[in-house]
Amino acid sequence: MSDIWSALRPRLEFLSSPLPLAELAGADSHRKELAPFLVAELEAVAADPAPAQADGYVLHLYAMLLLARWRDSRAYRPLAELGHLDEATVDTVFGQLVHDSYGRALASTCDGDAGPLIRLADDEDASRWARGAALEGLALAALEGIIPRGPALDYLADFGSREARNLLEHPESQEDLPLLDQLATHLADLGATEQLAEIHEWFAAGLIDDSYLDPQQLDEDIRRGPAAALQALRDSGHGLIDDIPRETAMWSAIHHVPPAVLPPIPLGTLREPIVREGTKVGRNDPCPCGSGRKYKKCHGAT
Repeated sequence: MSDIWSALRPRLEFLSSPLPLAELAGADSHRKELAPFLVAELEAVAADPAPAQADGYVLHLYAMLLLARWRDSRAYRPLAELGHLDEATVDTVFGQLVHDSYGRALASTCDGDAGPLIRLADDEDASRWARGAALEGLALAALEGIIPRGPALDYLADFGSREARNLLEHPESQEDLPLLDQLATHLADLGATEQLAEIHEWFAAGLIDDSYLDPQQLDEDIRRGPAAALQALRDSGHGLIDDIPRETAMWSAIHHVPPAVLPPIPLGTLREPIVREGTKVGRNDPCPCGSGRKYKKCHGAT
């Protein structure tokens, strides 16, 4: 085993305060040596997620972020496989990162084959959080030119039509994570003006939450063009994974990491959803990060 990996792994295995940002930055200069170990970690978790469900275990999350930053396509398939896990397992394996970073990590490691993203988005047995991340990853990969825009746009438009029919036939499913809300924003980012009439039909039918997405704003966004949309995503930190300190900056606020003077790290800090004690955060509740915005317009938005 690599001496560098042997020294680094203990610093990345479990959540710590402060976060090991210096070690993460130093990993860049050893990426060729470290990448195989990080890929192996993702493959192991995809085959058996039980270790990653241990309280405070985060090695696979650091592996995801580092490999995404390095654009290592070997991470793409095991990451996509993780999304097919059942909802409870996805919840504990990814925690908040299922919509903060997961979809963007998929786009960052995508090798040009949209198949794994499409299979995940279409998997009705998968977590809707993971399916939403797959839609985000597909749209971002198309914006970045990693996969062709045309086929990606055709798929997203077809997915939207199918999802709209499902919502009309099964109104109770609107209580779940609203994939159509997110999808409309991705179509807008891709400049899909040819889909604008259908999107307005979704609004008229009440299938899109207009407090989440304003119809007039969507009209403006869809006409600005993909290049402007991509720059806006990059500026807001929603582009490809590049800045690991930025990716982890909210971990302590969202996951309630205690100060370093209170060791050991409490069980379940990162592996649990945002709120484990009491009821889950509602989409219209204040975001737990303290931004003052509604959850659905802050960390609940992808």
